[in-house]
Amino acid sequence: MNPMVKKRLRIIAILTTIIWMGVIFLFSADNGVESHELSDKCLKFINQSILVFTGKNLELSISPEHYAMIEFYLRKMAHMFIYLILSINIMIVLFTFNMNISSRILLTTIICFGYAITDEFHQSFVGGRSARFLDCLIDTGGAIIGVFISLILYCILYTIMTKYQKKTGIVTSKYK
Repeated sequence: MNPMVKKRLRIIAILTTIIWMGVIFLFSADNGVESHELSDKCLKFINQSILVFTGKNLELSISPEHYAMIEFYLRKMAHMFIYLILSINIMIVLFTFNMNISSRILLTTIICFGYAITDEFHQSFVGGRSARFLDCLIDTGGAIIGVFISLILYCILYTIMTKYQKKTGIVTSKYK
């Protein structure tokens, strides 16, 4: 890759990573009531979608305990998704450096786990929120999924780029 393109990509990737970390920080700054209201809005959107497609109201069809359990799992999936995006951003940054895949995977996982710990510590100072190590593990699980998605996308893009370079004669190889 052209060094100037790589440098620009690195700057953009670092900026998007910092912005995403800011988004995570802002979500963590919501107090317990605001956080619950956001989860409730998401669950109501899902409920409305189910109503449109199936004609059944999820809130009326199941017990309040089951509805609360669905909200709990929705919150945990949101944790995973947010850190999945963070890890993809970090992997993009690391792809602009010359390092082996194992180092990228390890470094991304460590950064995401470290940020999850600081995020939970931050939440311990927010009213109605608490810090839970289990949430750090859930966040890191989402980050690991993001790492694998990044690797799959990298392989696909690398294959496309290599085929294009061979087709245009930029790279010649005895292997077809």
